[in-house]
Amino acid sequence: MSKRCGSAFLATLLGLAVGGCLTTPASETGWTKRTRDLTPGACQSDALIEDAEDSDNRILVRDGRGGYWYTSVDTEGSTIEPSGQFTMGAEGHAGSKHAAHMSGQMAPAGWSVYASMGFGLADPSGAYDASRYTGVTFWAKGPAHVRFKMPDAYTAPGGGFCKDCYNDFGIELAFTSEWQRYTIPFSWLSQQPGWGDPRPEIATDAIYALQWQVGSRGRSYDVWVDDIAFFCGNEGTSP
Repeated sequence: MSKRCGSAFLATLLGLAVGGCLTTPASETGWTKRTRDLTPGACQSDALIEDAEDSDNRILVRDGRGGYWYTSVDTEGSTIEPSGQFTMGAEGHAGSKHAAHMSGQMAPAGWSVYASMGFGLADPSGAYDASRYTGVTFWAKGPAHVRFKMPDAYTAPGGGFCKDCYNDFGIELAFTSEWQRYTIPFSWLSQQPGWGDPRPEIATDAIYALQWQVGSRGRSYDVWVDDIAFFCGNEGTSP
């Protein structure tokens, strides 16, 4: 008798995307599978945000963007490399020379356990108008469970609107040990339930940053990201 997903009905009630049984790897189900199955619509060249090939800690300076990479880590005992000034890792996607890279060990317990890398879109720090795009696409590998998120003017303290900040719009992804492309329409991003200032949708005309965050207690992590770009079209279809 074939194995069935006993919790599929419960997952449906909770609004979770399920695409296979509990024995199916997370990288092959739900939101992760949807982001890997989507083909990004083409844009002009200024849609490329970062390819890491200049190996410095600044994203590509174009179309009003030019922020810097950074890492952050909790105070519960998690570790992260690089720490301090960001440095690119060697060997990026498709034989390229560099990619953004973070690695470390998560604390076994604590109230707020996390480690993340990301970059601001503008320098000095400020909001970037990405409303003409449909979403973000990038290549990544792990293995790791990652929350990709995008602080905007209503979740980042710098925006001046939020009282309970940092509940950024994002999506949960399961990276594999092989390079895979993830394509994420803005409309697929959501806040986490139960905290923060709730908003109906991400403010695409006022995005502050892009971040990749891990939070699995007691686990080691090794996350690589490369060739990050906005994409155009209706959920991956060229206009």
